[in-house]
Amino acid sequence: MRFPPERCSSSVPSTHSAPVACRARPRRFRAGRCALLAGALAAALSAGCSKKEEPMGAPPPPPPAAKPAACAGGGGTIGDAASAPFFPRMTGGFCLDPNGAEKTFGESAPLPLDSICDMFDGECEIYKGFGVRRVVEARYVSGAGGTATVDVHLSKFGSTEGAYGMFTKRIVGDGDPADEATPRQIDGGGAAAMGVGNAYLWRGQYLAEITYNDEALAEAALKSSSEKVLPGLVKEMGSKLPGEPSLPPAAAALPKDNMIPLGIRYETKDVLGIGGAGPGAFGYYKEVDKRYRVVAIVRDDVDQAKDVLSTLAKLPGAAREKGIGDGSVRLMHKEGEGPATEWIFARADKTVYGVGDEARVLRSGMTADEHAKLTLPKEEKSARLKKFVTAPAR
Repeated sequence: MRFPPERCSSSVPSTHSAPVACRARPRRFRAGRCALLAGALAAALSAGCSKKEEPMGAPPPPPPAAKPAACAGGGGTIGDAASAPFFPRMTGGFCLDPNGAEKTFGESAPLPLDSICDMFDGECEIYKGFGVRRVVEARYVSGAGGTATVDVHLSKFGSTEGAYGMFTKRIVGDGDPADEATPRQIDGGGAAAMGVGNAYLWRGQYLAEITYNDEALAEAALKSSSEKVLPGLVKEMGSKLPGEPSLPPAAAALPKDNMIPLGIRYETKDVLGIGGAGPGAFGYYKEVDKRYRVVAIVRDDVDQAKDVLSTLAKLPGAAREKGIGDGSVRLMHKEGEGPATEWIFARADKTVYGVGDEARVLRSGMTADEHAKLTLPKEEKSARLKKFVTAPAR
């Protein structure tokens, strides 16, 4: 369902493996439009058999418009006591739909958690993988009337790490945060981003995914209208959600210098897909034309951090090296069909750091010179890693 904004046609379905440029507008709403068109076509074909005077392929009727006085009474209310304090009744000329009730799924909710599979267009397993426990769906309508609505999906996860991990999945996904189609950072309670008609907010155990809808608007107009409404709603909800706004320890351990805005991906399982590495965060960095990543894996104690380094050293082709802390590990890592990337890991107390190439800018068949222009040589990776390992404890 909900992806960062795309630059391609809204009729193109999104996938997690698609380029950033085509990740975006909620598949839920695209699917809804397709279903509506398909239904209208089927109805037209059926009607054509008995009423040939009716034109075939007629467009579907527009969605019902809100009455101009929809917000005159202050808007609707959220009946779910657990989440009601997080939703403002009025925001940016919109109000909670006075004629519609929210839907609540999961813990202490009338609807089972599995029902989010329909709402999230078959992506419920992704949410479950990050530990989602509860989801509330609510809608805002325009006080001025018209077809514009704002849909909010507020998910509560079993941990801060799970909620933040899902946030970074939505913002970065499997793409490159340096891509111009990636949502931009905005003010929020913990971390927040704004795309084309979409906004995302993370704080504590909560993730809010907010979508501005208006079938009457082209993309440019939709972008302009949504930017007048969504940032304010994000800020209001961010101030109301409980939990600390500080990042999970592994994400907080990443160096800030040269990091691309919102350039963090948090993995709740094995970071970089390396079995036994455990959960952690990796950041995306850029220095002029050079691109690289930094991984931070934080464990409960020093012995556990040493075990992570030992696990990395046992990978095929890995080698232990001296000169950084109490020893480092160099290895080549491969993601999918792309070329292998060089990584060097070392430990600082209970944190394991790694510096590696940015796979998103590399391609098979590059010359040595092309590769060198975009990546850090081994010596520079080691120099940065040495700085992380010897830096004072935070």
